[in-house]
Amino acid sequence: MPGVLLPIFLLIAAGYGVARLRVVGEEGVKALSDLAFMLFLPALLFRSMARTDFGSFPALAPLAYYVTAIALFLASYGVLRGRGLDVRRAAVFGMSGVFANTVMVGIPLVRLAYGEPGLAVLLSIVALHALVLLTVATLVIEFGERGARGHSALAEVVRSAVLHPVILPILAGFGWALTGWKLPAPVDTTLALIGGAAPTLCLILLGASLVRFDARAQWAVALRLTLMKSFVHPLAVYATGRWLFGLDALTLAVLTIAASLPVGANVYLLAQRYQVGLGTVSAGATLSTIATGLTIGPLLALLAP
Repeated sequence: MPGVLLPIFLLIAAGYGVARLRVVGEEGVKALSDLAFMLFLPALLFRSMARTDFGSFPALAPLAYYVTAIALFLASYGVLRGRGLDVRRAAVFGMSGVFANTVMVGIPLVRLAYGEPGLAVLLSIVALHALVLLTVATLVIEFGERGARGHSALAEVVRSAVLHPVILPILAGFGWALTGWKLPAPVDTTLALIGGAAPTLCLILLGASLVRFDARAQWAVALRLTLMKSFVHPLAVYATGRWLFGLDALTLAVLTIAASLPVGANVYLLAQRYQVGLGTVSAGATLSTIATGLTIGPLLALLAP
């Protein structure tokens, strides 16, 4: 397990170090964030969707996972709004509780624990992860803000949500996948090279953002996000998968492990896009990674199929 989690900590620490030592200033961090959001992440999302074979896609596992995740997100969003948080902050914090690091942590962990059969289940989650959750979060923010201002037509809201640097490449990739065509080799290689930098850059930016915020104020809220992500989310997925969907032992174990993974770095880019909660999300990603290191061993033992 240290072999999976240690690189996450080191990348976050590297980001913190370059920002603390002013190797990269605030303007540089902002420029890198914009570049990640406008180039690296769209390349990763488009390629992931375009290469997915939806014709042989297992529907039950992702359905159980995302029914639970969306319900938890909407419940968290409602509670946070009731406590006086604005639309953007409530949506970003709510998404932090259900958006997991399924790629950098999830794939090596599940492959090690459950082999290729378990990895196939996880990949059915990974393929739709950004499509489902980031789309829901973006729509909630766009509808929430414009509805609160009371002057935008539905068509304007939908247009603003679709023409978004996260949603647009997902939809474009989904459309390409439906054609059944393979990406031309030079295009696929280029997208792989660009998109491959996205997870690393996201984690470095997470660390860099910690320099700018009052740790005591951020960690208190981040602890609550960690409790939601590392304990409430996996418990809810387990309960839904077992008693509502009746999943087999292997599928149930993989989904529960996926839900217990740390806060995904893409949530930071969502926070960066809407300029809210950057320090809190960064602290939440760090704390939830520590929590995963402590809980994953007992969880794997309890969920042995």
